[in-house]
Amino acid sequence: MSVSHIFFSFWRKVSMPVLAITLVVCYFIFPDDVAIHHTSSGRPDDYISKQDFFYVAFAIIIGMNFLLNLLRTQVQKINFSKLNANSIWAKDSEALKNLLEAWFNAFIAVINSFMIVFLIALNRINRTEDQKLDINYDWVIVGGAAILLIVLFYLPIRLLYSNPATRE
Repeated sequence: MSVSHIFFSFWRKVSMPVLAITLVVCYFIFPDDVAIHHTSSGRPDDYISKQDFFYVAFAIIIGMNFLLNLLRTQVQKINFSKLNANSIWAKDSEALKNLLEAWFNAFIAVINSFMIVFLIALNRINRTEDQKLDINYDWVIVGGAAILLIVLFYLPIRLLYSNPATRE
């Protein structure tokens, strides 16, 4: 087992309870109406009740984590040597399964971490009395998208341009 496999597995396992705790804390701190959209001047113009926000966010978090973990376990069961017998990775099924599991762990951990940062930013906006958008949070979306793209393209690039490590 590689260090990256252990790291991403730990990150995934830690990110889920941290995300749940962040969501619950936000629920208790949010006002009754949560500002979810702002005008160009920073004033809120669209709201959602905190109960609706909590249940929708909870359903998205649980559903996404459940489906991605289900996909991870199903991909682990695929016999890749039957799909592509000429592939170097398919011939070393153990290395391929470890790579896929580490990649899924990283993908889930990055999505959970992005949601944590998103909830903290939304919490900071709604903490003030007038719920004014005083800081530009575009960096959250751009940074999250950049990290997600790096993780998404890592797997195909790694499979195309590297070989599994040889065991001695």
